[in-house]
Amino acid sequence: MAPPQPPFDPFDPCYPGPFPAGASDAAGRDDPARAHAVVVGAGLGGLTAAVALRRQVERVTLVERDALPEMPAARSGIPQARHLHALQPGGLAALERLLPGLEDELVGLGAVRVGVPRDLLWLSAAGWMQPFAGRHRTMVSASRDLIEFAVRRRVLATRGISLRSGVEVAGLAVDTHRVIGVDLRARGGRPGDRTERLAADLVVDASGRRSPAPDWLDAAGYGRPHETLIDAELGYASRIYRRTGEDVVPGFKAIFLQARPPHTTRMGVGFPIEGERWMLTLAGTNADFPPTDEEGFAAFARSLRAPHIADAIAGMTPVSPIAGYRRTANRRRHYEDMRLPDGFVALGDSACAFNPVYGQGMSAAALTAEAVERTLADHRARHQGRLVGATRPMQKAVAKANAGAWTVATGEDLRYPQTRGGSSSTADRLVRRYLDRVVAAAATDTVVQSAFYDVIALLAEPTSLLRPAMTLRVLGRRHPAAPADPPIALTPAAGAGVA
Repeated sequence: MAPPQPPFDPFDPCYPGPFPAGASDAAGRDDPARAHAVVVGAGLGGLTAAVALRRQVERVTLVERDALPEMPAARSGIPQARHLHALQPGGLAALERLLPGLEDELVGLGAVRVGVPRDLLWLSAAGWMQPFAGRHRTMVSASRDLIEFAVRRRVLATRGISLRSGVEVAGLAVDTHRVIGVDLRARGGRPGDRTERLAADLVVDASGRRSPAPDWLDAAGYGRPHETLIDAELGYASRIYRRTGEDVVPGFKAIFLQARPPHTTRMGVGFPIEGERWMLTLAGTNADFPPTDEEGFAAFARSLRAPHIADAIAGMTPVSPIAGYRRTANRRRHYEDMRLPDGFVALGDSACAFNPVYGQGMSAAALTAEAVERTLADHRARHQGRLVGATRPMQKAVAKANAGAWTVATGEDLRYPQTRGGSSSTADRLVRRYLDRVVAAAATDTVVQSAFYDVIALLAEPTSLLRPAMTLRVLGRRHPAAPADPPIALTPAAGAGVA
């Protein structure tokens, strides 16, 4: 008889699923009924990977260095949590497929739905985006602490998923080119400390930007992945305010004032979050970092291309300190191009980390988890349910799933003259010139705007903007210039026009 379903206690690390912790002997590759996956990292990448893989293996163990909080709260493993986070429509849809009802649960906990373009006062590089009536896409805005809490609660309540916290991976256990598990030690341990072998048929690294997976692979004799780094030297500073109503400016819940590269490097974005609060993130590229002192932060906000963020926070009460962050380079590790031990996959920020200011990381993680699960399901269907040989197609699926978000984030960063890395070929320059035309047309053309936002929202691939009908609409029509004035009844501060 199967063990009974445990009571709903998502933070109980003791429930191991239908098998004792560590019981796998790595025979699950040939006997899927016994397969055990270990996922390293319990952030959004690891959580979504765990719930997706649970559909294909008997049990999943999450391994996490941090002691995870029982309520929405910050933790050291997520240093960027004090900054703005929102679930893009594509990522939100993926999370709904993985964890049905999550959107309503988040809203019930205080998260805020933001319709784009309806609820967003958006100054693009080309000018003010018009909030056309009718079709819009829904984002969910909340603190990273709340989003991770809600997802973690649902994932850890899933039968067959367990948690080992307060431990870290010292290395991979490999036998005849197969991963057979991971060696664990206490958090903060050193080489030579006593380790514990946790057997596994599949090991997924989702341990984030600072993942030690290249070290694990190198130590096991597989070398290190080639890396692509594109760094616009962007830094940001964030603060939370108490809001007095739903709209921060008349008719809009959120504000996005973009930079206009290469002429201006500063931007600001503010969204409502739970607890009747509003989170503002200011950012600057090419080392034009926003200050974290009171006077400097306010002056940076006032220096943006339009005054609406500075005017908004002047009427709100701050409820948090100003927090800074500068670890924002786009970094891609090309695991898909190297020989890997069978049974190892890297995903999330461990494989592809985006400049966080574009708000794609969490959404890309959910979409990647789905892609990995689909690939594994297809592999098993063609190989009598076995896991052997699935590593390479799964790693290629990770690279493909990340490609669209990578193109969007790096394409924007490469517009700045001092950005390090990337390509400046003639073809790339032509594509960027075309995308400039897309952005300009999107300000006043509802069809182009919808297609453009679907790409940003991770609902469509960037190549969708190159379809013949779209290129004809972008290049073959005379579009009016974006309005110089925002679509609201506010009078800009003296001398603060749109640059």
